[in-house]
Amino acid sequence: MTVPFPSRRIYRISCLIITPCLVAIIGMGIFGLWFGMNSDGDNVHPLLTQLIPAGHCTCKASTTFNCTSCVDLITPTTFETASPSLSPSPPAWTFVYGRDDRNVGLTRSQCQSSFPGLFEDVHRAVRFWASRDGIQKESLDGIKLRGGMARAMIFNGNLYVIETRAAQEDHRRKILGVLSSIHRALQDNVPDIEFIFSIEDRVDDVSGTGQPLWVLGRKASEESVWLIPDFGFWAWGNPSSNIGPYDQVVETIERIDSEDRMPWSSKTQKLLWRGKLSFSPKLRRGLLEAARNKPWGDVKELVWKKKDNFISMQNHCKYMFVAHVEGRAFSSSLKYRQACRSVIVAHKLQYIQHHHYLLQSDGPHQNFVEVERDFSDLSEKMSELLANPEMARKIADNSVKTFRQRYLTRAAEACYWRELWEGWASASRGNPMPDELPDERGLRYESFLLLESSDMMAFSYKP
Repeated sequence: MTVPFPSRRIYRISCLIITPCLVAIIGMGIFGLWFGMNSDGDNVHPLLTQLIPAGHCTCKASTTFNCTSCVDLITPTTFETASPSLSPSPPAWTFVYGRDDRNVGLTRSQCQSSFPGLFEDVHRAVRFWASRDGIQKESLDGIKLRGGMARAMIFNGNLYVIETRAAQEDHRRKILGVLSSIHRALQDNVPDIEFIFSIEDRVDDVSGTGQPLWVLGRKASEESVWLIPDFGFWAWGNPSSNIGPYDQVVETIERIDSEDRMPWSSKTQKLLWRGKLSFSPKLRRGLLEAARNKPWGDVKELVWKKKDNFISMQNHCKYMFVAHVEGRAFSSSLKYRQACRSVIVAHKLQYIQHHHYLLQSDGPHQNFVEVERDFSDLSEKMSELLANPEMARKIADNSVKTFRQRYLTRAAEACYWRELWEGWASASRGNPMPDELPDERGLRYESFLLLESSDMMAFSYKP
């Protein structure tokens, strides 16, 4: 059919107008989504927050921790006293905070008695690999080292570094932190093993599925990997913030955060959170919106370069409630928040770290408050906490007893490392160590520390 001349002219004019408008609208939409996902400022409209894709956070997936039996086995944590025993026979050994928390040389039986439930993920990994005929050397050799990974071995109670790959200075510092934590936990009777670990946030950043890799955090579906304590237990810092060793952070907090120095009733009755919004923007902006204009809300973005809205870790403890939110994967900041005598309020977590099995969201041992991943019930939970200050106080006290005074201590970390090595060795039976002498295979950790920083970035040992 032939279109009359006037109609064709109108059609052409319409195309000339509508097409650029559509392109502009689509372009503005794409830019808006990009801006919402990458901005660290509180400058994104709530409607745009709803449109931001979930991305890595997979907002409807979460992990449930249910190890009430583990917490039931914990003996009371008390500070050491000098009272003599009237019993003719010595009592059974129990963990005492103030005496044993810095002891990295506890025996295996003392570790098992002190930290029930801490080794759950090690036992899970052992069962997983036992059902697959154990870890073969070929599986380890099949892992390609990428940035943020290292290969090392323990032989005769000494740590040897075989290879490291650091794409940036941040990687190098984190790798050193993990190696240093391993070295601190060494004892003469630990098994001879060889292993590869990653300090990246996500398993799929560095590895395919089904590989026997040591990692900082995992999803419940990532069953082949083995969880390790993160580098921050040794120390952490960067040009923007010098946090220091974890136990030093705890010591600083304990000087101010106790009932005699900071009574529970004196704490600010608000929910505090500071963080980088562009790490999992949908999740974190969800918290920002849920707390906006609420009398109990003190939730703000943090821009590290400007230190906008910055609050020191010890000043976090002046708040009665402290929120925890995952980033593009797990967030290692949880352990710092758990150092406070405050109620930790966290959404349903997707990622698992080595101590997460001790998290209790209800019951007599409740040590944190769990909300939905979209924070739809946050206001309701906060109202309940504010209306029941004694309940809130008990949750905070349980958190201190469970984490600050036991499962996040230096002693617990060392015990976990050695249990991991035992589990790894049992899963590697029939997979003997290489025939080379250790000094032909790797460089002693002590000598590795003396290398120039640049030599650590892509280190491969050559005897």
